[in-house]
Amino acid sequence: MTPDALLAAAAEAVLRWNDLGEYTRPSPRLYPHQWNWDSAFVAVGWGHVDWPRATREVESLLAGQWVNGMVPHIRYNPAVRDYFPGPEVWPDVPVRRAGERTSGITQPPVLASAAFLLGLMQPDVESRLTWWRRIYQPLRAFVRFFPEGRTTGSSPLIVVLHPWESGLDNSPRWDHVVGLGLKPSRPYRRTDITVVQVAERPTMADYDLYMYLVEVIARGRYELSAVLPQSPFAVYDALFNAIWYQAATDLNSIAAALDEPLPFPPEEMDAFQDAYWRMLWSQEAQLFRDYDLRQGAQIAVDTAAGLAAIYAGLVDAGQAAAMVARYRRRSAGCRLLPSTPPDQRGFDPARYWRGPVWVNINWLLARGLERLGLPEEARGLAEETLGLVRASGFCEYFHAYSGEGLGGRDFSWTAALVLDLLNRPVV
Repeated sequence: MTPDALLAAAAEAVLRWNDLGEYTRPSPRLYPHQWNWDSAFVAVGWGHVDWPRATREVESLLAGQWVNGMVPHIRYNPAVRDYFPGPEVWPDVPVRRAGERTSGITQPPVLASAAFLLGLMQPDVESRLTWWRRIYQPLRAFVRFFPEGRTTGSSPLIVVLHPWESGLDNSPRWDHVVGLGLKPSRPYRRTDITVVQVAERPTMADYDLYMYLVEVIARGRYELSAVLPQSPFAVYDALFNAIWYQAATDLNSIAAALDEPLPFPPEEMDAFQDAYWRMLWSQEAQLFRDYDLRQGAQIAVDTAAGLAAIYAGLVDAGQAAAMVARYRRRSAGCRLLPSTPPDQRGFDPARYWRGPVWVNINWLLARGLERLGLPEEARGLAEETLGLVRASGFCEYFHAYSGEGLGGRDFSWTAALVLDLLNRPVV
């Protein structure tokens, strides 16, 4: 077998190992439940080796959908014990299907884009359209939930209410809120640091904020209008909003294939793009920055989230190339791309989202560069990503300097996105 074939076989073995039938756990011990954007990435990988299994991953996640259309960030497996935080911290969640137990927040809506890509992987057009038709209304409700349930009325940008929603939990972008020293009213016991080294995970100060916000969000019955006045955390996240924009674009493509009215007409998409640039572009950083609704200002912290507009086509090829080149210069000495550049205050090469390289972020950016007509840049990032995995295995993330594998082992989205990069090489 060739080296690529061996790597692909190993990646498939990781997915098979983590396959629980209805969903794929992100990693064997650290993340035993079903996570929202994990399953979206995982479905893309399954699509290359077992298309029916891939569709089941998507539909399983949608089974936890709420009556308002939101797909929560965790769908809990009732057979799993001793995981924190469990469903007990999210009381009275308004699920559509009786008996479902979920968290009370969401995650970046990669799911709609994964469903679109997965459909395109099915060569039989009728099978593709039949599946899209089956999931279209739940997908539409999920993507439309954000403009209908997570905007303030003053901007079309989407409000993120918890660092967990951003996907980049302990990013230095949130340090100004962590620094407030807020603590939850109830004691808690973390389980993550019994599986992974403490130095690789968020700190206790981070977790105190996370659990404080869980209480605020649950007390507000998960409604933006009730949570916003009492929460210290409310942001327009550059990564989250870019992923939403791509999800809306891809949902429009599914709708067109099904002869359905476009759920997001051009004028709505244009208004969103205008707001994204107006609110989040930093001329100083030559990067997009998040916006803090509490302070009414951009958060002056630069991370890989500021490049996410590339994935969504919210920039042109020239802008994308310049942004990546500058980020690479700021990341001299690092493996690419570090989640936080080393010249940014708060950088840590080994701690979760404060510096390490993540395969999913590299994949998003490589595919964005490819769509913008920058194949050389996209190939370089894809090759760097595959090289990290070849050297260090299917880890959750990789040390920003050494490339050593960190976090959870046998990590599903790492395996899945490696399968995609091998089966759909950048051209």
